[in-house]
Amino acid sequence: MEIETTITIIEENVHHFLLDLKKEGQGEEEAGLIIQKYIKEGKISDEEENILKTQLCDSFKIIGIGIPFLLIPGASVLMPILIKVASKYNIELMPSAFNNPE
Repeated sequence: MEIETTITIIEENVHHFLLDLKKEGQGEEEAGLIIQKYIKEGKISDEEENILKTQLCDSFKIIGIGIPFLLIPGASVLMPILIKVASKYNIELMPSAFNNPE
């Protein structure tokens, strides 16, 4: 019974992760369209500028989380702990798509 419960929890978490990853990809696509608009027209709205800033911050967060996984042995154990500790101090390390529950 414990194994079935654990498998169910893992499946739910993987499902939510994949949905959040999809949202982050859509954000990247939207940012690309805004950049194209800026290049063509030379201006963007304040809302588009805020979207672009948020997506840029998210991209830096992804890089900041991704690089340790490649370079530091054991980072897969340390990163969840670091993210949890940072959230206690109101420091958000995860991209915005992973923080907005639906």
